[in-house]
Amino acid sequence: MPGAVLLCVLCASAPNVRAADWSFTPSVTLSESYNSNYQFTTTPLPGTTKSDFITSITPVFSITGTTENTIFTFDTVTPAQAYIKNPKYDTIDTDTTTSLTEIWSPRFSTTESLVFAHNQTLEQQLQASGIVARRTDQYQFTYGLNCTYGMSETVNLIVSGTYARSIYPSGQLPDSDVYQATIMPVWSFSPRSDIGLSSSLAYSDYSGGSGLTSSGAETGSGGTAGSGTTIKSATEMLIFDRNFSETMSLKLGAGYYLSSLRFIALTPELIQPFPPFPFYKLVFVPKPAKATEGGFVFSADLKKDWSERFSTTLSAGRQQFNDVNANSFDSTFLSETASYRLSEVTTVNFTAKYNMNDQLSGSGQKIDYYIINPDIQRNLTENLTVKLAGSYEHEFTSSSGIGTTASNLGRYCTWVELIYRWPRFLATH
Repeated sequence: MPGAVLLCVLCASAPNVRAADWSFTPSVTLSESYNSNYQFTTTPLPGTTKSDFITSITPVFSITGTTENTIFTFDTVTPAQAYIKNPKYDTIDTDTTTSLTEIWSPRFSTTESLVFAHNQTLEQQLQASGIVARRTDQYQFTYGLNCTYGMSETVNLIVSGTYARSIYPSGQLPDSDVYQATIMPVWSFSPRSDIGLSSSLAYSDYSGGSGLTSSGAETGSGGTAGSGTTIKSATEMLIFDRNFSETMSLKLGAGYYLSSLRFIALTPELIQPFPPFPFYKLVFVPKPAKATEGGFVFSADLKKDWSERFSTTLSAGRQQFNDVNANSFDSTFLSETASYRLSEVTTVNFTAKYNMNDQLSGSGQKIDYYIINPDIQRNLTENLTVKLAGSYEHEFTSSSGIGTTASNLGRYCTWVELIYRWPRFLATH
């Protein structure tokens, strides 16, 4: 259905599309890496090793078409990975995005987007939240619509909606449908300052899954994952955006969220195995449960160019995060990125990030995660770049659930990349 909507819009604007300025820009990345714990686990699965060397090739294709009132983009990234010691984990992933922006009038514009992605849940969720997930294939389909209306010269109204469907063919994780809608009026009260009020509603529906355990070992949730889990949330945030100068900007947001969770929990009960004998046995029975949670949310981004060579970005935030196991967390993060240009062709980058996650219901998991990632890259030619990088990650998990234990995980990675970017070609104008 979303694809049909975007196709109809494309057909309706066919004359403009044919007259657009089209371009095609490809690139390819070849890398070789070593990962000391690619499954990010204390004990590797039987028949596998804990570490491995990984060869990757990642072609990237970008197509852009523009007219006076229309912008069309198509981007696809298709990384293929080969594991030297564990070929069963060889994979070809993809992240394909299509968007169409139409300026209908000086005041009104819309942007539609379609995303198809195939990835591995472990790496995808670690990057998003610092929460370890079971490694399995994930297919995700996302449709988004954004509308912007200029109510006056200084006030804009932004309305957006998103639908995302996640599918796990292995059945090890619950499939999910996520709906989200946001409305935000924005007031530009000075040439460099904006203030807005964001009101969001979200609904997540999880189905299927790997079942329940009293210890949470299968799902990592204390028995909350599986069929029938739903999470409804509402978030209100006041957002302030200020460009102090050409080299410094600040964006702040603060508000409150309220969530309603319905899930299946394993409830302890005493039963008589051999009535009428007065002997009792403790068992865990799956029963419907519900919870209401709320909390403070915020976001902050400070960007500063200290010189022509050195720049930094400091980010922090707190939000509600729903993981692939149908668990909901208070998720707080702090990150810092820095970039220093040693010469016209050589740049050093550094990234550090810390995540702190507190589960809202279930086993009461607390997850602390950090990663540090330095790299250096050099332009060998105008189109060819070499990059040498490394990273170290660490996660500590504790839980208040019955029979649960703490875990302490870490890994380091090193890799080298060769990136070749072709110049823009096949341009029609």
